[in-house]
Amino acid sequence: MSTPLSTNEFQETDFARLSVSPTAEWANLGGQFRGLPTPVYYSGSLFAFTRNFDNRLGMCQVDSTGTKGKWSTWGGTLTYSPAAALSQNGSIAVIARMQTGQIQISYINPFQGIYTPWVAIAGAPSSTNFTGPVQLVQNTNARLEAFALDTNGNLWHAWETSVGSNPQWSSWSHLGSGFNASQIEFPVFLLQNSGRLQAVLIGNQPNMYQSTQYAGGGYDSWSPFTVVGTTVPPQPAPQFANGPAANFDSRLQNAAYAGYNANAGQGQNPLVYCAPPSFPQWGPINNITSEQYPISNAAPVMLSNNGTANLAWATPSGQVYLVAEALTANNFWSNNIQPVGTANAMFTGQMSGIVNNGSDGLFMLAADGSLAFINYQPQ
Repeated sequence: MSTPLSTNEFQETDFARLSVSPTAEWANLGGQFRGLPTPVYYSGSLFAFTRNFDNRLGMCQVDSTGTKGKWSTWGGTLTYSPAAALSQNGSIAVIARMQTGQIQISYINPFQGIYTPWVAIAGAPSSTNFTGPVQLVQNTNARLEAFALDTNGNLWHAWETSVGSNPQWSSWSHLGSGFNASQIEFPVFLLQNSGRLQAVLIGNQPNMYQSTQYAGGGYDSWSPFTVVGTTVPPQPAPQFANGPAANFDSRLQNAAYAGYNANAGQGQNPLVYCAPPSFPQWGPINNITSEQYPISNAAPVMLSNNGTANLAWATPSGQVYLVAEALTANNFWSNNIQPVGTANAMFTGQMSGIVNNGSDGLFMLAADGSLAFINYQPQ
């Protein structure tokens, strides 16, 4: 069992770089968890953090073959899926909403098997009740920033005010309002051309909205949330469900966006995207057949693989598909809709991903609570 240590006992460590091999099929890594797995790529190793059946934090380390996982637990009493990011102090920082209602953080050294006690990121107004997903990302100045929704659809954020062996955090600050508090996930990611973070959420309308830092590492200085994408009448506006997919694209020098459109007509493709400035209007991804339409209760996943957008989703039959950016004059996406491994009827569609050494590491919740993984190399 892991032993909690006080923060000032935490030691930075340099680790020899490892790697996880690409795989062509899904592997069952075991575990018993619920919700979305949260992946981290650290020092050549892949980890997935989960909310276990007993509500403790679980961690699965993927072995070098990509076919087996080693599980451990790290305390806490979680009420939703965690979020994780690399910390400047040589650890993995993990945040989660706990049964106390607080958003708490722990810094974990998975190689030494130690972690700091869970402590609250405090300072939200007393009437604030956090709910749903959280996010944790690293700014360009290496300080972490946390994001959380409350039951009234407000978005809050807090950030590290100091780093090192004893990180300190700001109080929670209000960032936006009018969001769907029941969305499964929302992305916050780095715009690599400017060093600024961008947050993308579904609103109550339900449009997709984005806000961007005014400057890299800008903490509390963010632009107002604005609607993503446009539509041309008589095309109806998308009504997004589950959660947005978005990430940076180097050829656009901008973000690309996608999501599940609950307003798609009978028999029409509900998987839509926009990619400004080249493709600023919402439209369906081409060349997708009805058998490839996404499952209705999960969000797609967008990864930026060496700056190239890759979009993955699961179907009701449990087949995962991936399409990569092409950025031709007429279409943003390739016409090659790639099947990712073999279909599995146990796949729930609750999927997350992370890029590692040119592969898209995809993690999937199975219906029995186990973790499926594939380290797919896009074609």
